Amino acid sequence: MLKNNFREKSKKLLKEHIKFKFKRDFQVFKECLKIIKKNKAKKILLFIPLKYEPNLFKFRRLLSKNCELFVPFMQDKSLKIVKFRLPLKKKKYEVFEPNDSFFKVKKIDLAIIPVIAVDKNLKRIGHGKGFYDRFFYDLNYKPLTIFVQSVNMFNNKNITDFYDIQGDFYINPYKKYYRKEIINDNNNCSFYNLNRTWIRIFSC
Repeated sequence: MLKNNFREKSKKLLKEHIKFKFKRDFQVFKECLKIIKKNKAKKILLFIPLKYEPNLFKFRRLLSKNCELFVPFMQDKSLKIVKFRLPLKKKKYEVFEPNDSFFKVKKIDLAIIPVIAVDKNLKRIGHGKGFYDRFFYDLNYKPLTIFVQSVNMFNNKNITDFYDIQGDFYINPYKKYYRKEIINDNNNCSFYNLNRTWIRIFSC
């Protein structure tokens, strides 16, 4: 119940956010670009935004200079990856997609994913349809994952389910979070220390 209540609260805030035009898309994109460069990611999964999501797509020309861009394509109750190409068509849930493609992408390096909210474990609350959850569950590898949003809807409680996907970063124009993973290798810890404004999320 907490998850659904927080989802509805977040949706309401996001819709108000459009009205007052507080979005700062470039600020979100700039932080994503730092992570892409630091990790030398070349194959990027990017989303085509809804009205209240950060529009990183307008910076795609900058990304495409050094990266291949892919977008999610709804297929049954899950997603598949298709190469970005025009034209885009509006599909169900007001989502824009390119035409279907039979080209198979073996592996992506990094995924940038919109969220409705994020909980203390850096797990994603989406629209409740489960498309991204099923997609990531079926992958046999885990790409670096960045959650993005136009407002800060971080909940400092565990309100997600076991099947909700977990991100490595959560970026919005107001705060930035990353997950510190504990690695069982001589008690060494690995984490991203991009700058002092990042807030670490601990997870075992």
